[in-house]
Amino acid sequence: MRNSELARLLYDISELLEIKGESTFKIRAYAKAARAIEGLTEDIEKVAHEKRLKEIPGVGESIAEKLEEYLVAGKLTYHEDLKKQVPEELHELLRIPGIGPKTLQFLNKELGIKSVDELDRAAKEHRLRRLPHFGETKEENILKAIKRYRQRSTRIPLGTALPLVREIIDGLKKSGFIEKIEPAGSLRRRKETVGDIDILATSKDQEAAIEAFVRLPLVDEILGKGLTKATIVTGDAIQVDLRIVESRSFGTSLQYFTGSKEHNIKLRDLARQKGFKLSEYDLEEVSSGKKIYCESDDEVYKKLGLSSIPPEIREDTGEIEAALEGRLPKKWLRP
Repeated sequence: MRNSELARLLYDISELLEIKGESTFKIRAYAKAARAIEGLTEDIEKVAHEKRLKEIPGVGESIAEKLEEYLVAGKLTYHEDLKKQVPEELHELLRIPGIGPKTLQFLNKELGIKSVDELDRAAKEHRLRRLPHFGETKEENILKAIKRYRQRSTRIPLGTALPLVREIIDGLKKSGFIEKIEPAGSLRRRKETVGDIDILATSKDQEAAIEAFVRLPLVDEILGKGLTKATIVTGDAIQVDLRIVESRSFGTSLQYFTGSKEHNIKLRDLARQKGFKLSEYDLEEVSSGKKIYCESDDEVYKKLGLSSIPPEIREDTGEIEAALEGRLPKKWLRP
């Protein structure tokens, strides 16, 4: 479900508002809505489709409209405008574990800290430990968090990422708990460098598959572990996410997590024009509500009347238009 994605969006808005010094009521409103969506047992897209967003505690008309905009367009104008109003360096500080909006405001007020570099320098000069409620231990933890953040922020050469993914996939296959498994994201699109690594899989025993993943020998740290998703960091500070999806949704999920954001937005627009609603779970006929499941992501494109678009060119650089008109170069065409 996209519940966690929508919750993160609202949490981010709440944090940006707090950095800006907006009213406490407004800040808490977005955080409350985010918590409610995070704990929602239903698919947020289904709730939105049935016009029930305002039934979620903390979601009023304004937030409901913003959620609908994001679900349709893949981005939210209000959120984009807020990010422009808050300097990126300041916002980046929130990505450091242990640095929340209140701590950020305090450090900015007391030491004038506005960037990760300034925070790093202040910690190394032992200026943090002299602040109220900080101390030596917290200062050392912040230095470690900055180091880990910088390691993970560095994009990984494809030549480094591919052998790592092969090792992970081989290890998971040997566990016996995995059925289908494929890398996704920019790695599957064969970009020269990739950020975090995403892997999708299906399993008849999701809990066992997740446990096998977090117990792989290359795991240095477990950042999160749930029923269908886990995030680990390797000894080389590379972050890897494993998502276990339903077998019947593997094709639409693989398409969703492979294409660039721009490619996926345009494909969802095309689906709507053809009378479908495309999500990471299925294709749905809007008129009848019938769910269409795809075994592969190639099948998703074919259901929408397109030539199959290879992962390497899913960047919204004209490939969808070319596939519609049958103009994809022969080398890209698949049987």
